[in-house]
Amino acid sequence: MSRRKGPVLAAGAVVLRQGPGDVTQVLVVHRPRYDDISLPKGHQEAGELSPVTAVREVREETGVRIRLCSSLQPIEYDVPKQGAKLVQWWLGTVISQQPHEPDEEVDTAMWLSLAEARQKLSYSTDVQVLKEAAKIPPTSTIILVRHAKAVSRKDWAHGKTKNRPDLERPLDRRGHQQAKSLVAMLEAYGVTRLASSSATRCVQTLTPYSQTAGIEIVTHEEFTEETFKSHHKPAKQAMRQLVAEQLAEPDQPLAICGHRPVLPVMGDVVRAGNHPMATAECLVVHLDARGRQIRQEWHRPSV
Repeated sequence: MSRRKGPVLAAGAVVLRQGPGDVTQVLVVHRPRYDDISLPKGHQEAGELSPVTAVREVREETGVRIRLCSSLQPIEYDVPKQGAKLVQWWLGTVISQQPHEPDEEVDTAMWLSLAEARQKLSYSTDVQVLKEAAKIPPTSTIILVRHAKAVSRKDWAHGKTKNRPDLERPLDRRGHQQAKSLVAMLEAYGVTRLASSSATRCVQTLTPYSQTAGIEIVTHEEFTEETFKSHHKPAKQAMRQLVAEQLAEPDQPLAICGHRPVLPVMGDVVRAGNHPMATAECLVVHLDARGRQIRQEWHRPSV
C-alpha cells in the first residue's frame, strides 16, 4: 500500500499599509494564468523555512520587500489534480518597494482598500485570511533562539588545552552552518536588535546575521548557564527589561540567543509554551502593546 503524501506547502502574507486619506490598503496580485485576484503566496522550496518563503514570494510577485509581523491561521484546501495544499500566512509590513515587472505568473500587483479587496478577491479562503489580519492589533516581535550546535563538553574539556572555561566553548562545523541558515530567518522578521548570552557559542550563533545586517550584538551575563545555575532571578529580570524596551520600540524586532536550560525561564516572561528547543531552533512571539502574547511560532532549521 502506498503512503498518502502530505500537503503541498506554501506561504504568503497579508501586506497592509495606510493609503491616501488614511485608508487601510492590502496588496493583491492578478495572475493571468488563472485570471484571478489573490493575496501573494507561493510554494515553499526544499530546505526553506516558511517565513522565508512568505517574504520571498511577496518580493518576487510584487516587488515589495516586507518584514513579517503576527502569524495568522494556516489555510488548507484541495487543489484539483494536485491534492491538499497548506498555506502558512503572516501579516506583513512594507520595508521598501520596487516597480513590479509583469511576467507569466503575475502581471499586476495593486493596492486595494479592504472593502474593495473583500469584493474582488477570487477565493473565499483569501477573504477569510484578510478578515483575520484586519483584526490583529499592532504587535512587537521577539525571537528566542537556542544557540547552534556547539563542540561537545567532553571534547572541549579533553582538548589540548586543559581546564578551558565552558563559557568559551565554540560552535562546531554543523553549528556554523546552522548560524548561517538563521540569517534568512531573522531577515524575514526584520530583526534590528540582537541580544545574547555572553557565552561564545551564543554570540557565534548570531554573528552571521550581525555581520550581514550591520547590527551589534549586546551580550548579557545574566543569560549564561553559569549565572543561571547560581540563581534564576537575574535571567528573568534581564528578560523583563528587554521586553520593556521592545514594547517601547515595537518597530525594532529583537532576537535573543540563549541556552537550553535558561530559555524556558526567558520564555515564561513572554508566556511562551513549554517546548524543548533543538539547536538553532527559534521561538517567535508577537506581543500586543501591553505585552500580552498574541501569537507564537516555532521554527527549526533543516541544517
